[in-house]
Amino acid sequence: MSTNNYYFLTIKDFPEVSSAFAPNKTKLAHELIQELEGKDDLPFEFELVKLSVGQNGLVKSNDLLSLNNVWLDFQPNSLAWPLMSERFKNLISDNLTGNECINWITAKINSKGESQIYYIPRFKKMLDVLDIDQTLFVKGTDQIIRPHFSFDKIKEFSVFHKPDSHDLWKITSGLYINEKLKKDIVKEKLIGPAFEKVRVS
Repeated sequence: MSTNNYYFLTIKDFPEVSSAFAPNKTKLAHELIQELEGKDDLPFEFELVKLSVGQNGLVKSNDLLSLNNVWLDFQPNSLAWPLMSERFKNLISDNLTGNECINWITAKINSKGESQIYYIPRFKKMLDVLDIDQTLFVKGTDQIIRPHFSFDKIKEFSVFHKPDSHDLWKITSGLYINEKLKKDIVKEKLIGPAFEKVRVS
C-alpha cells in the first residue's frame, strides 16, 4: 500500500556517542566529492572517538569504554556524510526501486585494534523530486531553505536527495526515505537512525 509519508534521515541524539573522524589534513567534504569521481573506496581511514557534551561544548575523547554501542549502524562522522554499516547498506539495497541510481563507496573505520568496513551512498544523477511552487528558496537563488516534495515525483524512489548546487547532491548529508524503508529500519532495530517527517504534496 502506497503512503505519502516520507522522512528525513537523521542521527539519534545520544548524550555521548562514538564518531568517526577523518585524519586532520583531510579535504573538506565538498572537495572530496570531486576527488572520489570514478573511485569506490575512500583514500583515507576514519578513527573512532567518543563525543560527549561538556560545560564548554563538545568533548572529544579516545576512551570508548563507557559507550553502550561503539559501532553504530548510522555512524556520526566528521564529514557529516551518511556512513552506514553493512546491515544498513543491505537494508537500503534490498529496498531500492532501481530508479535511485545509487552506488556505494567503502570506508574503513578503526577503533583500538579493531576495524570495520562501512558504506556511503553516492547518487549518480540528480533526482527531480521537488514541488517547486511549495519549496522555499533563498530569494533570487536556487538555494533551498525548506524543501517541499512532490509525491508524484518521489513515489518512484525509496531513498532520494534534494537538488543542490555543484555536486553536493552526489554525496549528501541530507537523505530522505519512504515509509517502508523507515518501518524496516525500526523492525531491524538499527542503531543510530532517527526520522523527521517531511512535507509532501
